[in-house]
Amino acid sequence: MNSSDRLDRIEAILAATAVQQQANTAAIDRLTDRIDRIAVQQEANSDAIGRLEVQTSANTAAIDRLTERVDNIAVQQQASTELLDRLVDRVDRMVSAIGSHQEALRLVSQQHNEWREQMRIIQTEIRDLWQYLNNQLRNRGNGGGQN
Repeated sequence: MNSSDRLDRIEAILAATAVQQQANTAAIDRLTDRIDRIAVQQEANSDAIGRLEVQTSANTAAIDRLTERVDNIAVQQQASTELLDRLVDRVDRMVSAIGSHQEALRLVSQQHNEWREQMRIIQTEIRDLWQYLNNQLRNRGNGGGQN
């Protein structure tokens, strides 16, 4: 091989290398652009993660407050249930007492009716006795005592 062939071959290799170099440069530029876009996206993701961490912290605090509130409501519910149970017991006792009072009132009413009947009988007997005594006095005044 002579030097001219070698030189042609070297030029061809250099030309192919230049084309490859240009393709590599274009690929590197595309990769650099892509890396830049990824870096921008990564920064946006980091910002979003920071905001999510803040929101998560706020949500955790809110959940803690809600949990405390639910616990307080549960305690109040228990106290309300106990109070309601006591009120139900009291109402039951009152209903029982009312029943007893109604029975006592029925007995008093029955006794009252019996006394009323006895008073009516006594009044009738007094009236009959009064009438008898008046008749006796009249008879004495009309000569019933002249025998």
